[in-house]
Parts: sequence; structure tokens; C-alpha cells
Amino acid sequence: MLNTKTRMQGNSVVVTLPSATEFKISPNEEYIVTYGDGGSIMLVPKIDNPFLVAEKGAFYETDEWEEMEPLGNEL
Repeated sequence: MLNTKTRMQGNSVVVTLPSATEFKISPNEEYIVTYGDGGSIMLVPKIDNPFLVAEKGAFYETDEWEEMEPLGNEL
């Protein structure tokens, strides 16, 4: 577990993250910050367009209703 302290820099509170190669945090990267219950803070790497880095068809689901026949007046 990493420990750190907050500090003031101008009008902002800054949290310094110790260098940790296991997390692969590089300088000058952008993150989306979300605040959770109990004071937790989550940093999510910002991706300009998530569809560019996904495999083709990764965001499509199979149609589970494709083979279902109508039972009554559905049409």
C-alpha cells in the first residue's frame, strides 16, 4: 500500500503519487477523477475515443431474440 499526504498549491489541493512502476503511471497523462463514498478517489485514464482502441465488434452484443417466433398478435 502506498501512503501520501495532501498539500496546497495555490488554490488547489494536490495529492502526490509515489513512483510505482507496477501501476505504470507516467507524467503528463490525463485522468478522469471520480469521488466515491467514504472519501475514496478513483483515477481513470482518459481515452479520447474508446472505440478506436477496442477490437472490431467489441461493443456489439448477439441478438438473443433473433430466432424467436411470434406467439400471437405481436406483428
